[in-house]
Amino acid sequence: MDLLVIARDNGFDHLLIQTNCLEAVTRLNVPSAGSDVNALVRAIVRMRNTGWITIVRWIPRVENKLADAMAKLDATYDLALFAAAPMPLLPYLVSV
Repeated sequence: MDLLVIARDNGFDHLLIQTNCLEAVTRLNVPSAGSDVNALVRAIVRMRNTGWITIVRWIPRVENKLADAMAKLDATYDLALFAAAPMPLLPYLVSV
């Protein structure tokens, strides 16, 4: 949820959320997600319905090398917004 708040507060209006948790993707993408029994799911749905364009997509863990590389970064980063990608992540980023 913190990442969504950071994205919103920094003006990101298009957001692609990728996770290897198929249950989370399923629960967030069903039409009834706004009435889910889980308060976090309902909160995420409310945030997604505030004028954003968001996509929640499942990605197998073995295919998400960027997330794996980010998890291995020095723990001093904690939760942060970078002006530029940290050097260890550059090989995993694709130019558009």
